Amino acid sequence: MLAACAVDLQERLSLPEVPKSGTREELASLICPRIQRLLDRDMERLLQLCYQIDLGEEKLKNILYHTPVMTMAMELSLALVDRQLLKLQLRAKYRNE
Repeated sequence: MLAACAVDLQERLSLPEVPKSGTREELASLICPRIQRLLDRDMERLLQLCYQIDLGEEKLKNILYHTPVMTMAMELSLALVDRQLLKLQLRAKYRNE
């Protein structure tokens, strides 16, 4: 599942090759610089990405308004990875039924 999540996030964020193995924290660390750049320079694109991934308005607001600035990009990265993993798990579950 993590490999598929990595590929999807790589494509959505226009990242170079990302490792297909590791942990969710490692994947979040890899996308964190791009998320930080979006936070700093292109909030509209970041919001569009969160909408496409279906992060959830409450989750996004909670991170943006209640997370310290120093950790905001990492928290957002973890939330995006977790949401993508959940979507992949749900698709796999319903594909098998």
